[in-house]
Amino acid sequence: MKNLRLITALVAAVFFFAGAPRAAADAFKSVKECTAGRRVADKENNKGTVVRISQGTLCMVKMDETKRETAYIFWMLHADGSSAETDDKLVPGIYECFAGGHYTFMDMAILSANTYESAKNTGKFHVEASRKIVFETGPLSKYHAKLLAGPSIGLNTDGGTFYATTCELNKGRKK
Repeated sequence: MKNLRLITALVAAVFFFAGAPRAAADAFKSVKECTAGRRVADKENNKGTVVRISQGTLCMVKMDETKRETAYIFWMLHADGSSAETDDKLVPGIYECFAGGHYTFMDMAILSANTYESAKNTGKFHVEASRKIVFETGPLSKYHAKLLAGPSIGLNTDGGTFYATTCELNKGRKK
């Protein structure tokens, strides 16, 4: 019980301070999708079965590999057998960046298949088959990134799978 409270507190803190990331292609949109007995997978494709909903917002999942219950916020899961990935391509245009649901006053312009601009400086990038975006040079070279649905770009500084900052294509704005 003590571990569950700790996990719940940590998950809530991440959600509160970093904000919810933009939904991936098949990520759950509501806790109502966490029905007991449903097969699910997390963003790293670890699989399990939903056991119950806890505290109104957490999906309790018995993981196949560990045989232990793990707490997830619904948007961290997708149906087993579907993909959390996207067929979107990183296209030229202005990408507006958000953190915690709030505009960060930072825009990124994708200028071509391998050139971007941010903070009035340009740099080179490439997108790997895993959808990882590598900023080779320029102002974003210290960041880790991934192409998400939308298309949008997830950014973080630790290389993990949680992207507290997302940059979404503004389809009405051109560079």
